[in-house]
Amino acid sequence: MNIRLPLFLALLLSAVTCLADDLHREEGFKLVNGVDHFYRIVGDGEPFVVLHGGPGMYHDELYPFFDEFAASRRVIFYDQRGNGLSQLATVDSTTFTVELLVEDLEQLRRAFGIEQLNITGHSWGGLLAMYYAVEHPENVKRLILVSSAPVNTELLIKCYERQIGMYTPEQWAHLQKLWESDAYRAGDPAVHNEALRLAEGVLFHDPAKVDPWMAAAAFDAAKAANAVRLEDLGRGMKLGIHVQDRLDRITCPTLIVHCRDDFIVPEAPQLAHELIAGSQMVVLENSGHYPHVEIPGPFFAAVERFIAETR
Repeated sequence: MNIRLPLFLALLLSAVTCLADDLHREEGFKLVNGVDHFYRIVGDGEPFVVLHGGPGMYHDELYPFFDEFAASRRVIFYDQRGNGLSQLATVDSTTFTVELLVEDLEQLRRAFGIEQLNITGHSWGGLLAMYYAVEHPENVKRLILVSSAPVNTELLIKCYERQIGMYTPEQWAHLQKLWESDAYRAGDPAVHNEALRLAEGVLFHDPAKVDPWMAAAAFDAAKAANAVRLEDLGRGMKLGIHVQDRLDRITCPTLIVHCRDDFIVPEAPQLAHELIAGSQMVVLENSGHYPHVEIPGPFFAAVERFIAETR
């Protein structure tokens, strides 16, 4: 039995690898709303759009972790305007707004020929998903909010206070030094990645899971430069969250996923749950801010149950 076990595991791993390799994959650019949006598609079937966090991040932080989910559906990732490979010639308050990000998603829906969107939004992407859903409720089939940013700025500040408390004094001082450095402001990817690992590393329940996420999310020079250009505008968006009073416009089935060890304070998902009629909320154990990385089994099982219940 012991002799055959490694062979069995090798065959099982090979089967999973082949499944991932056999998935339909496509990538390119869609020119919508005046911006060339970079996108990637994995799988075939019912379409699901996945919105990344940030502002200042990009779809790469999510892309490698959704292959099994894509085995029976078409999963669409894209870099939001000004993020990743979706470059903006000019970055200012006229080219980077919540309203433009919402309109981008609406035009991408049309460009991909999707009647109603299934939207999965992580962190900032969850907040963007809510902004879209209150503006275009008739165009959303399902909403899946994963470790979503809160629906008001007051709660977001509480989240950041909780996050700061996760660092040692030495870590927090070093992180501030990195953020304020000339190299960081110049978009040096090595400095950005050091800051990213330190800033996000404490948001994981299992430190061993930081490495695979960093391998996917790491900045290159162009993406680091984007993050610098978007920093002040992104901060302004977060200081002026204005979706809470319109959440009663969301009528689609909604799943809110919260993790016990997330820096997102429990009041945030609870408030969204109370304000989105008929929404479901699940609380997952043994994960921080990235359940699709830390606990993919329980996370995707919860998502699959929700999808099955709302067919």
